[in-house]
Amino acid sequence: PARRRRALWPLISLIPLGLGAWAPIYAGVRAKRALWIALGLLWSLIVIAGFVLNGTSSHPGSDDLAGAALIVGWIGAVATSLSIRGAYEQLMASPLDRAIADAEAHLSDRAQARRIAQQQPQLARQLGIGRPDVAGAADAGLIDVNNAPIGALRRLPGVDAALAKRIIDERRQVRGFESLEDMGAVMDLDGALVEGLRDAAVFLPRSGAA
Repeated sequence: PARRRRALWPLISLIPLGLGAWAPIYAGVRAKRALWIALGLLWSLIVIAGFVLNGTSSHPGSDDLAGAALIVGWIGAVATSLSIRGAYEQLMASPLDRAIADAEAHLSDRAQARRIAQQQPQLARQLGIGRPDVAGAADAGLIDVNNAPIGALRRLPGVDAALAKRIIDERRQVRGFESLEDMGAVMDLDGALVEGLRDAAVFLPRSGAA
């Protein structure tokens, strides 16, 4: 997967004595996030208060308060900057960058779902892998050929209503297909059609009479 270039502005917050406490303000202004601006102002004001207290060190305890304020403002700014960095990068990414990231995530989810379907079929069934017809299912863009209804089967590439009905009739007779190759052989499907199904079809054990 392509790596997104990391934003460098959070490094400003690492400047000692809280002199970079304004870093979240920069991010908030660029990303138009009022909360980030407010947090940056808060940490900056705390740091300023620390410097003011340090300038009045003749008062008892002012040195301790000044040091505490500088530390709090500095740490707060660093923590805020690092925590909002990912959200900032997403907001500032180009539409193409976001589309690439979404596509990579989709492909990764599909590959993981396929592994679960092969290695842990009961978990796959619980998750709803391959069942876009089930509300709340994590179907991962896959279709469970052995259990999905006709409407879901028609989402498979090259599968029309007639072929979807054939699949349902055949899977009932053979009590479910073992694999894509098994289905292709049993139904005498065209090789190109079988290959077209490879990225979208999974074959979980049969769960009922449908």
